[in-house]
Amino acid sequence: MNLRVYLPTLLGLTMFSGLQAQDAPSPLDYRRSSMTMVLIEDDDLGKSKDLVIKSYNSYPFPDKYNIHEIADKKFDASAIKLTDAEFLAAGFFKDTFKTPMDFLKAAKFPLRPLRYLKADSSVAVQGPDKAELLQLKLQKYISQKNIARQMFDTWFNRKGNDLNIKLLLERGKYSASAEKMDDAKQAGLEANLYEDYDLISNTYTVFQKLNFFPNEPVARLARDLAKAEARKKMAAMPPAMLQKSLDQLDTVYERTKEGYTVICTSFLYQLEWDADIAGKFKGYFLNETLKDQRGQIWDTTSIFKIKFVGKSTTSSIVTFKIGEKRTEEQIIDLQIKRVMDNSLARLQKNHVQFRPVAPVSSAGPVTARIGMKEGIEAKQTFEILAIEFNEFGFPRYKSVGNLKVDSKQPIWDNRIGADQEPVLDEAGNPVTGPAFTTFAGGKKVQPSINFLRLLK
Repeated sequence: MNLRVYLPTLLGLTMFSGLQAQDAPSPLDYRRSSMTMVLIEDDDLGKSKDLVIKSYNSYPFPDKYNIHEIADKKFDASAIKLTDAEFLAAGFFKDTFKTPMDFLKAAKFPLRPLRYLKADSSVAVQGPDKAELLQLKLQKYISQKNIARQMFDTWFNRKGNDLNIKLLLERGKYSASAEKMDDAKQAGLEANLYEDYDLISNTYTVFQKLNFFPNEPVARLARDLAKAEARKKMAAMPPAMLQKSLDQLDTVYERTKEGYTVICTSFLYQLEWDADIAGKFKGYFLNETLKDQRGQIWDTTSIFKIKFVGKSTTSSIVTFKIGEKRTEEQIIDLQIKRVMDNSLARLQKNHVQFRPVAPVSSAGPVTARIGMKEGIEAKQTFEILAIEFNEFGFPRYKSVGNLKVDSKQPIWDNRIGADQEPVLDEAGNPVTGPAFTTFAGGKKVQPSINFLRLLK
């Protein structure tokens, strides 16, 4: 049935315009989660700011997600100021420290700064540490910029009073089941699109904070502290023994001072969409009597929300090889992008709903184009998924079995820059591996029919 003709008649809506019939998806054009990524900037970036931004902007978007564009692409944490009332609401500055026991209690959280209420420092309250402060600012930014509304702006292509469901139909892949349904079921699909909670709720915003630090100052500090401790403990020993120990510390320093440490912290937020929100949405925006007020209601409603899911922090040490042909900037750029990959992979591993789905590429053995970039490790278990349709024709992934990463076969190294660091054989020649990962098991798995998702 032609959705362009039938849907406006069925719903009685003039808000849905320009609707086009959806072609059946290709094997790689499958139903997946949607994601937007936002860079966190702050004063910590210092001299590295331009390099971090340049590297972030050239990062290739993960292909296992739909790109969900919003207006705000970056967040300047240094521009967000918090009030005492906001600190109190978040649980800080509440406990007053007066006695020695109070201050001993505060010392258990050394990174949380004290605010002294008296000139003699006898009374104080404790605020958030640096990481907690950043997240408080992030939450305020999300509210100020109404990131949830921006994400719904994209889902419904909102412009003033006008909305449409073109993107909803495109990403939902409903046409895959069109030929399998009679007219009544197809009508049910079209009339109940807003009850497809799985599609819209699997929309994520990932805020990423990137920093890199020269290793030398840290290595030097560690060496100097170790030397001071050695001189103290070995004061009564022969000078030759002390000097040998100091020389060993210098050797460690020389080995660890080169390069940089790159750190990426990612904060994962998920769009909220359930029966209650969908009901309110339809009441506001599918009501013809409110047609001329849709834009105003859209801008002022509180039904659009996102929730915090979790965060991950990963780090990587950048080193420089003898005879290295790449510039220092190129090496740092590569590590920044890789640590971003690693941070996303950790979020996927720790949060089931954020795990991507990958189509099966071939059978006998089973292969899929997923690899080290997504954090794949030997012997991990994946679930085999098949698509089934509910009574409204909504596609759903159903688990139909398990298989494991084949430990006897190489895992596809699809990390950024993998071609610049090839694995070498015993003769020093580059070893070209397959552009897929092989799995053990799954005898009945079929390409374009089955999909894989990390289980554990």
